[in-house]
Amino acid sequence: MPTGLILALISRRDSVDLQWRGVIAPSLLKHMIVTPQRRWHIKPSYLVALALGLGAVALAGPTWRRELPPFVEDKAPLMIALDVSASMGQSDVAPMRLERAKQKILDMLAARGSARTGLIAYAGSAHLVMPLTDDRRVIEPFLAALTPGLMPVQGKNPVAALALAATSLQGEPVAGTVLLVADGVGTTDASEMRKAAGRNGVVMLSVRPPQDTAGIPVDNVEVTVDKSDIQALERRIDTQFESAQAEESGTRWRDEGFWLLWPIVLLGALWFRRGMTVQWVLVLFLLYGHPAKAQPAEALARFASLWLTPDQQGRIAFDRGDYASASKLFADPMWRGIAAYRAYDFLAAAEAFRKVETVEGRFALGNAEAQNHAYEKAIKAYDDVLAQQPDNVAAKTNLAIVKKAFEAAEEKRRKDEQQDAAPPDLKPDETKIDEKQKGGKRIKVAPNDMTTAGAADAWMRQVQTTPADFLKLKFAIQANSGSTPVGSSPR
Repeated sequence: MPTGLILALISRRDSVDLQWRGVIAPSLLKHMIVTPQRRWHIKPSYLVALALGLGAVALAGPTWRRELPPFVEDKAPLMIALDVSASMGQSDVAPMRLERAKQKILDMLAARGSARTGLIAYAGSAHLVMPLTDDRRVIEPFLAALTPGLMPVQGKNPVAALALAATSLQGEPVAGTVLLVADGVGTTDASEMRKAAGRNGVVMLSVRPPQDTAGIPVDNVEVTVDKSDIQALERRIDTQFESAQAEESGTRWRDEGFWLLWPIVLLGALWFRRGMTVQWVLVLFLLYGHPAKAQPAEALARFASLWLTPDQQGRIAFDRGDYASASKLFADPMWRGIAAYRAYDFLAAAEAFRKVETVEGRFALGNAEAQNHAYEKAIKAYDDVLAQQPDNVAAKTNLAIVKKAFEAAEEKRRKDEQQDAAPPDLKPDETKIDEKQKGGKRIKVAPNDMTTAGAADAWMRQVQTTPADFLKLKFAIQANSGSTPVGSSPR
């Protein structure tokens, strides 16, 4: 609004008709004004008005995505459910559907880095191959060993895979994502799949010819020869993760106003063109102070403060990884504390978080106090969070950890006090060895003895064979003991 008013005043001032209306009669004025024939051009005042408008929008803090909480992982926990049914042996997707699926899973593991990922194999039954882990190398040999012949029950049961994945992700603070890598879901409908997945998102990588991918009831990405399918999957997984964080953690919207600096800078560059100078804009710099008289760093800070709020300057430093500078630039105490926490300045972080009277602020204060080894203060902060949100899983988990650490610290302190108070003439402790002891009792379990879960686990501990044989035996034990969802649906 002020920018439009300024532009209107400038246009009124430059109007020849308005300037002479009070001097010459209107009936004569229209015949005396000569308008030069020239092409339409952009006036400098228009550019200034546009720059001021963009600056106002930037200062307002436009946003279109959520800011993830600072104390959780920035990657979604992912369970990959691989279809290992007989149909995956077809070669219409080179070199074979199953082999292409394995290649894509390896690409996904590489793209996710150290983010936690698990693996499930399913056909007519679903089996956990590897729980969530941040080391992809432990998944790779078992992934390579998967073949349809290992599955104890034939068929195609994606619902069982989703239910098993939901169980594996149940202990996570926020919802994860299940990636189905399959050539179809049979007659399973979307409602069954959503119900089986629970709170977790579901996305599918279709490993079959593009013309056959119609009718898939979930968010679907077609397999490609390049890595564009992996990039598309990553975007979907990140979007689902941010949504889950927003719902369960109350995340804030991320200020994206700094992106508007680029068009403002381009408009500013036009002022160096001949005839495009707007001299009154220099008044801003004269009023603020000549930057050349200051030190370079101070001059840069002054210039940045002309266009950016302290929080925007802090955000730029934060995204750059300069957390120490960001903690000094932020005006918002929550963000100042987050930056200090990332800079390992936990004392400054705790001081900032004390000023945030929200559940998120109390939770962050507990984390900072725990890092400072101020366990009693941390416990009080977590108790405050749980008083307002009794079902806050992250606060419950951290509270349990801090209580254990506090107990260990107290035990160590008591031992140190006892040791300091002990007489100096005590004999050292003695170690005696029982020569009659011949070791623990060895228990052998026959392969056909699978009547109890304990017996099956004991048998599994004796297995020393290839990953394929190990998985085949493991799947058979699970199927016979009823410890895994089993079922069949038509292809």
